[in-house]
Amino acid sequence: PRSQRGGEVIEPLVSKQWFVKTEGMGAKALQAVKGGDIQIVPQRFEKVWYGWLTDIRDWCISRQLWWGHRIPVWYVGTDSEDEYIVARNEEEARTKAVEAGHPADVVLRQEDDVLDTWFSSG
Repeated sequence: PRSQRGGEVIEPLVSKQWFVKTEGMGAKALQAVKGGDIQIVPQRFEKVWYGWLTDIRDWCISRQLWWGHRIPVWYVGTDSEDEYIVARNEEEARTKAVEAGHPADVVLRQEDDVLDTWFSSG
């Protein structure tokens, strides 16, 4: 593939991405409409709603940007990304790390990726 503007060759960079499992959320949203808790207006869009949520896929929430809400993941140690902790803030991550057997002064590094705009606005 080539750049639209200058025609330069674009080389893909494969990187790790964070995903959210959406099946559980989708099932609840489907049931809310089926059970009458939520009403789709106009009603003809119910078909679209059911289509989206019956063919649901996990959501990639990673964005490689320098602005936004950072993904709430802390890696344990200075170099490795094999062990990580999901927490609301660094204090909670440190508490979880200590509970997992790490020393209180363990190095924690927050994930650099930020949340997808739609995900962080919910």
